[in-house]
Amino acid sequence: MKKKLLALVCALALTFSLAGCVISTPDTVGKIGDFEVTSGMYLLAQYGAYQQAAQLAGTDQDATNVKAFLKETITTDSDTGETAVVSDYVAQKTQETLETLAAVDARFKELGGELTDAQITTADSYAQQMMDNYGDTYTANGIGLETLKAFERLQLEHTALLGLIYGPDGETPVADDELTSHLDDSMYEIGYVTIPLYNTSTYAFADDDQKAEMLSLAQTAADSVNLAEPETTSEQVSSLTAAAKAALPDIYAVLDGEFSADSVNVQTELLTESDVDTAFTQDGAADALRGLAYGEAAAVQLNGSSLILMVRLDPLNVASLDSLRDTILSDMKGDELEDALAAYGAELTHSLDSSAMNKLPASKIDNSSSSNS
Repeated sequence: MKKKLLALVCALALTFSLAGCVISTPDTVGKIGDFEVTSGMYLLAQYGAYQQAAQLAGTDQDATNVKAFLKETITTDSDTGETAVVSDYVAQKTQETLETLAAVDARFKELGGELTDAQITTADSYAQQMMDNYGDTYTANGIGLETLKAFERLQLEHTALLGLIYGPDGETPVADDELTSHLDDSMYEIGYVTIPLYNTSTYAFADDDQKAEMLSLAQTAADSVNLAEPETTSEQVSSLTAAAKAALPDIYAVLDGEFSADSVNVQTELLTESDVDTAFTQDGAADALRGLAYGEAAAVQLNGSSLILMVRLDPLNVASLDSLRDTILSDMKGDELEDALAAYGAELTHSLDSSAMNKLPASKIDNSSSSNS
């Protein structure tokens, strides 16, 4: 149920190759402030922007036909109905990503940040894994290993900025009581067991009456936890485990399924509001979680294919505030940091070498491939 936070470019979704014919490009295409934009980094940002456009495209648009797709119009905001021509959208998002990367690099240096040897090794190792898995696609789009290494190091700098700005010794530190308040009000530690709304052998889905019966049985299990009134986190998890073991055989039997109580495994996870909205998609499910007090259990239909039997836990009884600090800061200050980086990156563009950048126009993505990356 977790999402990866603070990602600048969707580098994993390597579905389409943007390369058409290969042209020669310079080693660098300009600067944003003191940040030198290599051709490889430009192409990586451009590739990520194209992937975002492809994800937004409707089913009637063929994102694999690059030249045609660039001329199409996509809806960029489903709430407002705002649209954009793909080539313009890609150009804008490419620029925004490069500005953010420049701002990350500048702020990290301003605050005295320095990656450790271990962090550099981690970034380089991940870049190598990406090249090993998707090297053909990267190479076809002019993106080499050194570019991926540089990008992954910037990702680590980006994450480190949370501590450098908002940590105890940061530029504008967030007090512990503020962190605790956000943790209590906007984050949710749960112990849970997910229950499929289908027979795991035949994959036959439950009808509405069967779903209602399964949910009723699961809620009875939750009620038994609440009646026991377990006090400590350990007791709450143990109580949920016992309730699940007792209830799941009957729940599975509704769909003529078999279940071994020995395989019950209560998992724990700290969720953000965004996680809850993403995972708890059935009407009323998210509000049911938000309404739980620490130690209180409930059963809800999680989404169209599963139920969840859960108990809300006090996160500070699962982990220390210090160990949760980065996670809380990311949820509490992540958007603020993104906005600040975007604004700072835009300020830095006055020193951009636009004549060099124009050698790689985003409107001609299908011609953008480089061996100098």
